[in-house]
Amino acid sequence: MHLGTAAKLLERLSDSPSKPRTAKVLEFGAIAALWNLADECGLVAVLDRHAPKRHQGLSCGEYLLLMAINRCVKPCSKASLYDWYSKTVLTRLLPAAKRALASQRFWDHMGYFDQKRIAAIEEELTSRIIQHFQIDLRTLIFDATNFDTFIASSTPAELPKRGHAKSKRKDLRIIGLALLVSTDFHIPLLSHLYPGNQNDAVTFRAVTADLVKRYRQYSKECPHITLVFDGGNTASDTIEELDKNGYHFITSLTLTHHQDLLTVPLKKFASFQDPRLEGTTAYRTKKEVWGKQRTVVVTRSETLLRGQLAGIAAALTKKRSALLALRTKLHRSQTR
Repeated sequence: MHLGTAAKLLERLSDSPSKPRTAKVLEFGAIAALWNLADECGLVAVLDRHAPKRHQGLSCGEYLLLMAINRCVKPCSKASLYDWYSKTVLTRLLPAAKRALASQRFWDHMGYFDQKRIAAIEEELTSRIIQHFQIDLRTLIFDATNFDTFIASSTPAELPKRGHAKSKRKDLRIIGLALLVSTDFHIPLLSHLYPGNQNDAVTFRAVTADLVKRYRQYSKECPHITLVFDGGNTASDTIEELDKNGYHFITSLTLTHHQDLLTVPLKKFASFQDPRLEGTTAYRTKKEVWGKQRTVVVTRSETLLRGQLAGIAAALTKKRSALLALRTKLHRSQTR
């Protein structure tokens, strides 16, 4: 029913002789937007095609979509998910009984998604998204991070391990996640889970085959793709594999391995016209790296330099304080 303008609606409500006895408030905006986006991508259809089940209750895809929307809007435990669901517009978009949203029902349906099926879903879904939303593939970024878990040490899981946690929580087991994303809206195009105690170079080597596979898939849409990744991922065999398969790439070098670049006089460095790079100068040259002539750019940033010097000064102050405390302690130990 068309309610008209705001003024017309107010007029009709004011003229109405009766008032509504009850009102039900449902969380709507973000949930409806996410639902429409999933529908536009055909998400549930893709999930159900790779994880089919008999036609009884919610499908595997609907369970996964329900959890994904919850994680985006208001994350909660699976045991309390129905309480959140009952106060949202999902009761109309995806009707379900309370017993169907019990914690165990979610675990039952997640059992359909093994590693092989997840990889197939990811490949089909990213292809759909790229074509439908015309994602710019000219520059792709690869990086890895890790996440804390509260999984008990006695749990026989292979992924959660104690390692170099970003959060500095050495007491927790962590899981590593590597992602390939577009610079255009940071759309994830490839994911890779790995044990929390695995270093970046080993992770990059493990995912190289998948990166090559994605390149062959995406090169049909974009013939010139540049991959950007951190220097900690570099190893001669992985670089050779990227070269062999046509990837252009940008990464960083370890300066201690290229001392000659440190001797280049500053007068050879050029500044940039882009205002975002104000205070940064660069020297561009060619050099043989990993058995091939490559373009090397050495940059110097005054802002970064000031920050590094401030960090060094703060570290020195802290160390001097510790040495002073140690000297005082040693001096006291020598006196009666």
